[in-house]
Amino acid sequence: MSTQKLDVADDELSDLLHTLATGSEESRETAALALARWGAAAVEPLTAMLAEARADVRGWAARALAEVGGGGALPPLLACLADADPDVRACVALALGRIGKGAAAPALAARLADESAFVAGVVADALSMIGEPAVEALTGMLSHASPHVRLLSVRALGRIKSERAIAPLCGLLEDPSYLVRYYAQEALDALGVGMVFLAP
Repeated sequence: MSTQKLDVADDELSDLLHTLATGSEESRETAALALARWGAAAVEPLTAMLAEARADVRGWAARALAEVGGGGALPPLLACLADADPDVRACVALALGRIGKGAAAPALAARLADESAFVAGVVADALSMIGEPAVEALTGMLSHASPHVRLLSVRALGRIKSERAIAPLCGLLEDPSYLVRYYAQEALDALGVGMVFLAP
């Protein structure tokens, strides 16, 4: 009897994976949500889908892994942060943000310099979702040569509102970029630091 139940379960998992790969947008979303209850059992087939030739399949595999969650989903997602397709990179970043593990923060922070501004913005959102465990990785990007990277880092830190970011943010009040200075001050205001740290 238990073997029969296992076969039925395997068939259901296969059906969900097939829908995820070939269905309509609505049915794919439903399948991604349904795959959550399979937990670790879904990680291996979803990881295999991350290697598919079609970018949309890779993106939906990342979406489903976000629902599955757990530590087992991190390695395959982290390996796809450099996917050739920017939409897939964005899906992967968002998945890592939804899972919310601090271990993903350093690799995500490195993608703040992604060649796609859209991906970089999603990465910043993902780091904000991770929250406090992402603070160290974000503060490490505040000295990046790119003003855009510094700006995304500052805005993410502003959303996290961690007291650990106060000193690094104060260091940006004389940044060459007006926008970086502006959002650094805004983040400090949100932390209750106020104008006292402004340079005369």
